[in-house]
Amino acid sequence: MPLEGFPDEIFLYNIFPLFSWEELYHTFFGLNERFNKILRSLTHLNLTVNSTNEHHPALNIFAPSIARLTVCLGQFNIMPFSGLRSLYLQYPSLQQRNSIRPENCPHLENLKLSYPLHDSILLNLIFSNAFKHLKYCQFDRTDTDHSWNGSPKLRSLSISVHDSYGTFCVLRACPNIVRLSIIIYPMPEKNVSLPRYSISCMNLSLRRLFVHAEFELLAPILTCTPNLKWLTFQDLNTHSIDHKLQAEFRNLASVLHHLRQLSYLHFTIRTSTWNEHIVIHTLHPLFSRVTYDRAFTVTISGSITNNK
Repeated sequence: MPLEGFPDEIFLYNIFPLFSWEELYHTFFGLNERFNKILRSLTHLNLTVNSTNEHHPALNIFAPSIARLTVCLGQFNIMPFSGLRSLYLQYPSLQQRNSIRPENCPHLENLKLSYPLHDSILLNLIFSNAFKHLKYCQFDRTDTDHSWNGSPKLRSLSISVHDSYGTFCVLRACPNIVRLSIIIYPMPEKNVSLPRYSISCMNLSLRRLFVHAEFELLAPILTCTPNLKWLTFQDLNTHSIDHKLQAEFRNLASVLHHLRQLSYLHFTIRTSTWNEHIVIHTLHPLFSRVTYDRAFTVTISGSITNNK
């Protein structure tokens, strides 16, 4: 059977997925109107835009068919890419951020933006459920706001925020999130807290949590995540192991005892000194392995395989 005799479905689901967008353009586009129509109906294409291909003629043809788009250029126009399900901007410009709107990318499920994100309009859209299909997000040094209405569809979030205020804004805005990776930068010049009516930041869905923050911020966060199963923590500071830090460990252990489903824990804490006689391992079953290396790093870890 000649190539033209195959039904459209064979090209759409069996043949064309084997080719990159460039190969499709050079091999099939322009053969006839039928192939051109099939190519324009594709929905699986993956594209990375950089300085070598930003003016490629195929971009105008395949723009509505691109499902996953990575852009390495701040001034590249993303408006024509209306079928996006995944978008990653390495250097998001104001023009690009203004293009990320529900009406422009109604199918968006995954959004990743590098560089600090201080765009209050875009953040309010994201965390107030404007993108109906958005499930996975990754942002850097994000401005947070307690007035976000909430985005119940979000399931996974990687974000960096300022102080505990930003953390509780995130927990409150993402009530059904399952996985959270968060870096919490200290903000000593301000001592802000959520208004009283917004303090109910209890998150019952969160199962996996990675935190990179100051040690003393961890316990208050965990009081809002009662169903946590997996906890990884890295300390931002270098400590001397003194009575204050030991007291913080006792307080943390007390909070951990209330996390009935917690089955895995891994801490990395940098220290200037370490007393091998400190009995941290007795405070909680998940403090079962405590090690100290010459790089002044204390690692505390443990797992419970039969935890329900």
